[in-house]
Amino acid sequence: LDCSGQCHQDFAHQDNADLDRHDRLTCPTCHIPSFARDEATDMFRDWSNVHFDEDKGKYMYDQELEYDVEPVYAWYNGGRHAQAPGKAVRRDARGRVAMILPEGDRDDPQARIAPFKLHRGRLPVLKQQQWLAPLTTEELYVHGNPDQAVRDGVRHWYGLEVDADDFVWEETIRYMGIYHAVPPASEALRCVHCHREGGRMNWEELGYAADPWSKKSREDKDP
Repeated sequence: LDCSGQCHQDFAHQDNADLDRHDRLTCPTCHIPSFARDEATDMFRDWSNVHFDEDKGKYMYDQELEYDVEPVYAWYNGGRHAQAPGKAVRRDARGRVAMILPEGDRDDPQARIAPFKLHRGRLPVLKQQQWLAPLTTEELYVHGNPDQAVRDGVRHWYGLEVDADDFVWEETIRYMGIYHAVPPASEALRCVHCHREGGRMNWEELGYAADPWSKKSREDKDP
């Protein structure tokens, strides 16, 4: 996440010293304004809803592909929460199951704002245990039966016998780091992309009462 000392020994912005004050941003935050510019990327995958794909010759999950996607932004200190099997699921403020979440917040001196691909999905969760319910992709691809794929997966992984009433399909989220396909510096974000009404930063979710450079937050010294 930090380009200095690795590839770029002198990363100062010669034409605008104010940019160097943004020491609570990672380099990709400004230098990767969008991703999947040349090839579509998977942004949503629903394992509960399948269809037969004639080209692939098998049943496939529903999927949404997108081009030229704007990242979401979150504090990141290098650590992460990763949902493990056999552990109670963790949900975000909206009730979505958090598969992978970056750790850190505004009060964490090691954290900086970083860009992420926010991948969404629908996966099964065991109602009683609140565990992720694994599914056997072979069953789903061949027979196109998501419920049977879940029952087989739970039997194989946990040694439990379940039926359709024992699990529920839930929305999931996964924050994925963005590090590649950096465009020329001339395409990097400018001040107005973030510091304006309707800009790309959700300041409230990042822990600010308002844009830190706005009149309302003039006393806030963090960039």
